[in-house]
Amino acid sequence: MRKLKRFVVGELFGALFFGFVISLLIKYIFNEKEVTKEVIYAAVVVYLLMAIMWSFTYFILEYFYPGSFSIPEGPSRGVYRFLYFSFVTITTLGYGDVTPLTQKASSLVILEAVTGQMYLVIVVAWLVGMHVSRRSR
Repeated sequence: MRKLKRFVVGELFGALFFGFVISLLIKYIFNEKEVTKEVIYAAVVVYLLMAIMWSFTYFILEYFYPGSFSIPEGPSRGVYRFLYFSFVTITTLGYGDVTPLTQKASSLVILEAVTGQMYLVIVVAWLVGMHVSRRSR
């Protein structure tokens, strides 16, 4: 039991760490004056890190509120199943094999899906706008 609690604390700090790295990368992206390969790579990395951060969040929710998600039996359980679910959610693919069962879980899932889509729209618009304005000069 004590080992599991340490594991959950590790998941919490993992989510916070990824959130911190994401904020630094977003600051870098929006402070750049021109679109470079590095800026595009940073934008892609932020998207992937957001999915990883959400997977930690789902694991923590399931730990404190067991039964928040319907998870099919299989070889992939625990954190890895939430990583898979997070990528399916952030891309709004939605296979439906893992589903939220509680209001808390549903709220987080909606927040991730909307955040993922808004991130793509805002960042692509920003990068295209920067590129076009740079080209027109």
